[in-house]
Amino acid sequence: MRAWLSLLRREWWEHRSGFLWTPVATAALVILASAVALTLASGADTHFSYNTQQQSGADSTSDAFEWRGNLLQMLDFSSWSAPVLSQRAAQFRSLIAQPFVVGHFLVAVFVLLGGLHDDRRDRSVLFWKSMPVSDLEAVASKLVFAVWVAPLLTIAGIVTAQIGSLLLLTLLGPGAGVTGIEQAWQHAGLLNGGALLVSGYLVQGLWALPVYAWLLLVSAAVPRVPFVWALLAPAAGVVLEGLFFRTRVLSNEISAHLSFRALPRPEDVDNGVVQPAVGFAEQLALLGSVDLWLGVAVAAGLLAAAVYFRGRNNDL
Repeated sequence: MRAWLSLLRREWWEHRSGFLWTPVATAALVILASAVALTLASGADTHFSYNTQQQSGADSTSDAFEWRGNLLQMLDFSSWSAPVLSQRAAQFRSLIAQPFVVGHFLVAVFVLLGGLHDDRRDRSVLFWKSMPVSDLEAVASKLVFAVWVAPLLTIAGIVTAQIGSLLLLTLLGPGAGVTGIEQAWQHAGLLNGGALLVSGYLVQGLWALPVYAWLLLVSAAVPRVPFVWALLAPAAGVVLEGLFFRTRVLSNEISAHLSFRALPRPEDVDNGVVQPAVGFAEQLALLGSVDLWLGVAVAAGLLAAAVYFRGRNNDL
């Protein structure tokens, strides 16, 4: 256990800049964007509404009023029922979470691609092999930290941005003509949203495990430019499958496991089909799906190969 904690601590010290400052910067940008939107709305002539603009046949010079009117209508919480408020709050939380989710994924990709490769390049792998730590523990620690530990910082950033946006709404909302702010707080669902993010990242880590395991295998096996190998090898497989079998199984599976299937998203309409918002029920259904566990089995093989190459390759 002490060796395992040391490995996780090592991952933190090596990659804290990416996993820490990415959500911090994203939270700052989200809160700044909220402040700008509310400031612009507060400068609107509140006697102008969107419907009035339509009836008067306003030209393109009224676009600013139209935008502000739409924003004020969207923030008129006093006119919404409790179910609508809860639904809109879930959409609000999901909308704020999206840039954080993408940011964490990008950082995780580069961390996993570089982790085992950089160990060989600076020959620090020899130091860790002199310690009572197995290759399996070394590989698993990188995976666990990037996929299931580091997201705790992302979740903290998301919740901070959500609370910060609500605080700005409380401070600047009255000046912009926003009503029903108390109802917005009552139905914000921050605790439920935080729990949904925690469970979402637990399930998402399993769903995307083939992708993460592939990145670790490339990092451990290739002599140089792991990013290029990570992209070109699957692309070559997709092309060959299309040429010889006229199918798209590999490309469909890759795109599916690259999606954020278990993480909260707002309800969406895609080609006329309503994509339901992700909740606990959808996460549980995904956890019990055959596709997820087939992916875990594939990931186990890829991780076994990564452990093998990590034990065989000591430097570049």
